[in-house]
Amino acid sequence: MSMKPGLLASSGQRWQPIAYFAVGFALLVLLFHVSLMVGPAFFSVSMVWNYLFHYSGTAKEELILHILRMPRALATLMIGANLAVAGCIMQALTRNPLASPSVFGINSGASFMVVLGAVLFPGIGGLLLAGASFAGGVLTVLLVLIISASVRGGRIEVRMALIGVVIQAVLSSFTQGLLIFNEESAGRILFWLAGSVAGIKWAEIGLLALFSLTGMIASIWISHSLSLISLGDEVACSLGQRIWLLRLGGSGIVIILAGISVSVCGPIGFVGLIVPHISRYLIGRDYRLLIPFSAVLGGILLTAADIVSRFISFPSETPVGIVTALIGAPYFVFLARRRSRGVS
Repeated sequence: MSMKPGLLASSGQRWQPIAYFAVGFALLVLLFHVSLMVGPAFFSVSMVWNYLFHYSGTAKEELILHILRMPRALATLMIGANLAVAGCIMQALTRNPLASPSVFGINSGASFMVVLGAVLFPGIGGLLLAGASFAGGVLTVLLVLIISASVRGGRIEVRMALIGVVIQAVLSSFTQGLLIFNEESAGRILFWLAGSVAGIKWAEIGLLALFSLTGMIASIWISHSLSLISLGDEVACSLGQRIWLLRLGGSGIVIILAGISVSVCGPIGFVGLIVPHISRYLIGRDYRLLIPFSAVLGGILLTAADIVSRFISFPSETPVGIVTALIGAPYFVFLARRRSRGVS
């Protein structure tokens, strides 16, 4: 008795996302363990497992893992997931495959506020500096949305992208000017501006986890609507979607996910651009699957980049943003060339 090819194909397609999720989770767990193991001091698998399951707080190795390695590993995982999901939402809202959280000016707004705070208040640091960064990202996005709504003509997603790029360029110039005229504050800020997950504390992990969980739940909640709006405003409206409400809510989620990430580790580029494309290639365009898979893949990418960054100038630290830029810049050129040729 022969079986129909269509039944075999549909069965394979049904199990394919599950297989990708399983492989992704396994790779993420592996990289998480490697992140705890490697650094100026190398720890064996048994040491890491002893810390994870039998933590006593007395051994030197356990203290290093608990104070330095674990907060960094957790932050890297969450920030990678946040930036990837924020990029997914941005590309759906703007229907622009080259969009990322930086299009809204979040990176430039956060960077400007951090540099301004360091210049005006040299002793500022920790959560206050993170709060200033988050506020800068929020204010910049609100400015982009207000100007986009007030300008007439053309498609709203195009206006948002263009206005975001202009504001980003202006704020980046202001940031560079502040650094030039305040060289005494430039040293400690430049490392943050390159994007670094080194030195993250447990207090920041709590705040990051709260915002990350809120943003992830909200992004999954609107995932079906994102699938519809990516087909076009007319199609989404005909299916009962409130376009402006969805754009406002999606923008708020991008602010939460990308804003808190940038405030903790600085502007890390290209994660929100690369990961959504790879995810769509692997599991398709259904955002109900795309968003959680992008979160897993974003954690994988940034954790792997952080591990690589520790060996570039070992034993010194290299900002992880440099590694993501080395990966992302060629990929951006590749995407731009494909778009220019009309390849979707």
